[in-house]
Amino acid sequence: MRTLKIKLTGTGSKIIPKIVVDERAVNLKKNEFGSYETTVKTEKQEVDIFLFRELELKSKLWWLYAIISFIVSIFGIFEPPYDRKCIIIDCHFKVSLNEANEIKFKLNSLSPQGKAVNIETNCDYSEITNELKIDKNAKLRWRILLIIKIIVWIGIAITFGYLISKAL
Repeated sequence: MRTLKIKLTGTGSKIIPKIVVDERAVNLKKNEFGSYETTVKTEKQEVDIFLFRELELKSKLWWLYAIISFIVSIFGIFEPPYDRKCIIIDCHFKVSLNEANEIKFKLNSLSPQGKAVNIETNCDYSEITNELKIDKNAKLRWRILLIIKIIVWIGIAITFGYLISKAL
């Protein structure tokens, strides 16, 4: 049985990518220093590690979730903002394992140029993909959502002004 210790550092408060090791999602636990760690046990000599970031605006029912969260958060007042940059993380590594293995992923800043993560490990690995991309579809949906929210707020302001003028 081989043990693989994975550590994820450099995460912001909003960006915590999902990690999949050999088609199994891995649960990360936050440690006292603000980074995330997990331990995976496997029988294999070589594993595939995927790091990715999913955007809410990428899902099929994004509009339904946006409407419900807008209304529940009292017309967007308490709603956490969507990521305006709409940057996704796409990383895939093949790692050859020893008996005890440590892999440390350090996330780089979110800009569409350069690599998504730097990897430090005592294992041999090959980097298949390691990039940050702008999701144009999610960016378009974010703009549509912003325009709709502005129109709703203007409508609320006009309705509120009308009701006040009728009351006086």
